[in-house]
Amino acid sequence: MTARQVPLLSAAHGNQQLFSDHYLDAILPQRAEWRALAGEAAPVLAEIAAILDGYTPSTNEAQVEQEVVRPVLALLGHTFEVQPALRTPDGTKKPDYILYRDAAARDANKNTTLNEALLAPGGLAVADAKYWDRPLDVAMKGTPGANDPFTNKHPGYQIAFYIQHSGLAWGVLTNGRRWRLYHRDTAHKLDR
Repeated sequence: MTARQVPLLSAAHGNQQLFSDHYLDAILPQRAEWRALAGEAAPVLAEIAAILDGYTPSTNEAQVEQEVVRPVLALLGHTFEVQPALRTPDGTKKPDYILYRDAAARDANKNTTLNEALLAPGGLAVADAKYWDRPLDVAMKGTPGANDPFTNKHPGYQIAFYIQHSGLAWGVLTNGRRWRLYHRDTAHKLDR
């Protein structure tokens, strides 16, 4: 594991009250479903580790998405749409990804401006990616590659905004090195 990579499996999971630490550390690993999938997950985790080990860090968000984020999402089995249009009170926004239950759900929404009603039947999560190792807890003026002031806002604010206006229960925020899972009930806390 390189110095730039965060451990994939670790007791130091960085939980921020989305789940209880006791659940993650003691209960979840003992569940039969979790143990049954551990063998299946091992080769996928190895492939993800290889992607991260082979990655040369970049402050170019598009490169991080192309070389890290999309391959990891694909390895995890996600079906996703890239930069779909999402209707919000602030106008149409484009989160980096919408994750769907399957290809049919994704294809049913292609070439549309998404809203809660369209996403309800097949949407799983909204996801947003930042450049490699970009701090996820602070707003940054002049973020590399940012043309829209909305993209310079606190990344946690952005994902909370996308969750709220997509109607989806889950959000994923990443800078390639760190991956955060948000739930709509706590996303407004920004670092959860």
